[in-house]
Amino acid sequence: MDWIVTLTPEVSDDPFAALASPPAGAAVVELRLDLFPNLDIRSAISACPLPVLVTLRSCAEGGRGPDDPATRAEILGAARDAGAILIDLEHARDGRLINALGLGPEQVVLSWHDPSGTPDDLEHVAAQLLESPARMVKLIPTTHSLADLEQVLALHRRFNRSRPHNRRLLTFAMGTVGIASRYLAPLLGPPLSYASWRDGAAAAPGQLTVAQLEAVIGHLAGPPRRLFGVVGRDVSRSLSPALHCAGYRALDLPDILIPVSIPDETELIEVFTFLGDTLFDRIGLAARGWAVTTPYKDIAAEAAEMVAPRVRRALAANTLVLRETGMAADNTDADGIVASLVSLGIDAHGRTAVVQGTGGAARGAAVGLYLAGAEVFLRGRDAEVTAEMAEMLEINALEPGAIPEGAEILVNATPLGSDRDDPPPFGKDEITGAAAVVDMVYGASETALVAQAGAAGIPTADGKTVLAHQAFAQFAAFTTKLPPKDAMLKAIGR
Repeated sequence: MDWIVTLTPEVSDDPFAALASPPAGAAVVELRLDLFPNLDIRSAISACPLPVLVTLRSCAEGGRGPDDPATRAEILGAARDAGAILIDLEHARDGRLINALGLGPEQVVLSWHDPSGTPDDLEHVAAQLLESPARMVKLIPTTHSLADLEQVLALHRRFNRSRPHNRRLLTFAMGTVGIASRYLAPLLGPPLSYASWRDGAAAAPGQLTVAQLEAVIGHLAGPPRRLFGVVGRDVSRSLSPALHCAGYRALDLPDILIPVSIPDETELIEVFTFLGDTLFDRIGLAARGWAVTTPYKDIAAEAAEMVAPRVRRALAANTLVLRETGMAADNTDADGIVASLVSLGIDAHGRTAVVQGTGGAARGAAVGLYLAGAEVFLRGRDAEVTAEMAEMLEINALEPGAIPEGAEILVNATPLGSDRDDPPPFGKDEITGAAAVVDMVYGASETALVAQAGAAGIPTADGKTVLAHQAFAQFAAFTTKLPPKDAMLKAIGR
C-alpha cells in the first residue's frame, strides 16, 4: 500500500520541521495550501524528502482556499514551479487549468468532493471524471447511511474491474459511516489512499492514520476472503478491528474486521440477515459475522434464528455468525467479565457481585457472573427498569445508590467513564473491601473508577482487558480457530 499523508496545522507549529520528517509509512506528502495560506511554497517543498502533492481545497468543496479561478491558477502555478510532483485540481473549477498551467496528465489528481452527502448519480459523476486525462481520479462524497456507503463501494466493482485504465479511480467517503470505505478502498481499488499525519490531525472527517490503516488491512494484498465487522451506532473509535485483525495476521488468515457505524437502526436489516444477503455481499465481499455493540445488542438477539442459552437469558447478543440457515447469536461479554476476573486470580463462585447498568452489556456481564456461581445484584438509575431486568435475569435488584454488605466484585457496565469528566459509577466507600473492580469502559486514558480502585490497592480489570477476553471468544466463533492471544493483546498495547 502507498499512503498519501496529509500535513495540517494541527501537526506542528513549524510546518517546515514537520515536512522534513514525514511519518513512517508515508509514500507521498499532501501539502494543503488552503490550510497554510502564507506558506513559502518553494521552501516547504524543498524541505520534504518525499514527493509532494499540492492541494488547494476550495471553500465550496469543504476547504479554506479561494474559489476564484484566477487566484487558484496563481497559487497552483507557484506550486508547479516549486517542484510539486502532483497537483490536485478540482473538477468543478480547475478543469481548464490543466492546459493553462501546462500540466501533463501524469501530474494531475482530478478531485471531486461533496462535504454534504452522497448524490444519487454518483456513478454518473465517476464516469465523467474518468473521461478526463489525469494520473488519478479522486471522488470523495460524505456518507450518512449504509445506502450511501453501498453506492461508494459499488463504484470499485463497477469501474475498477471493468477496464484496466479505470484502476486510477480512487473513491472512499468522509464521515463516521464512511470510515468503513477508508479501510476497504485500497483493497478494492488502487492500492493507495490518504492518511492523517497523526491521530488528532485529520484533514477530513473520518481520516485515519497510517498505523490505524495498516493495523487493519496491512496483512492483505487485495479483497479479503471473509469480512467481519463491529456494528454499532458509532464505532469509529472501536479497538475491535485492530484486535481481531492482529489475530488474522498472526494466523495468516486473509480476513478482515472493519467498523460499521449504523446511525439508523432501520438499516440493520442490511447486515443482520442471511449468509450472502448483506450489502457487502452485493458488492462482492463475503460477510460472515458481526461483533455487536451499543445500542444494538437487544436487536441482535431478536434478529437471530439460533440463540445461545445465555443470549436467551440476557436478551442481548454481541456476537452474530452468519450461516445459510440464519444467524447464530452468542454473548461473549459473559466470557469477558469472567475471564478478566480469572486474570486477576479471582474466582467468582460464591462471591457477591454488583453490576452497574441495565443495558445489553450489563445483562451479558450479569449472566456471565451468575453462570460462574456468583450472587449477582443489578443496580441502575431507574429503580423500576432495574427491578424488571433483574427479575428477567433471575438475580437481585438494588435501589439506585444502594450496595449490599460485603460486595466483593464491582462491575461498571455503563458508559460512565467514556468522558474524562465523568464521575466514577461507584464511590470510594462502596469499593472499600472489594476483592476486584471491573470497568467495561475503555478509552485513551484510564477511567476515574480504575484510577480510584488502583489507588485503593484493589485488583482492577479495565475495559481493554474485558474487550480482549470477550474478543478471544468472538474470534473463535468467527474463525473456528484458537485465538493468538499474545498477538491480539499486543495490538491494543497489552
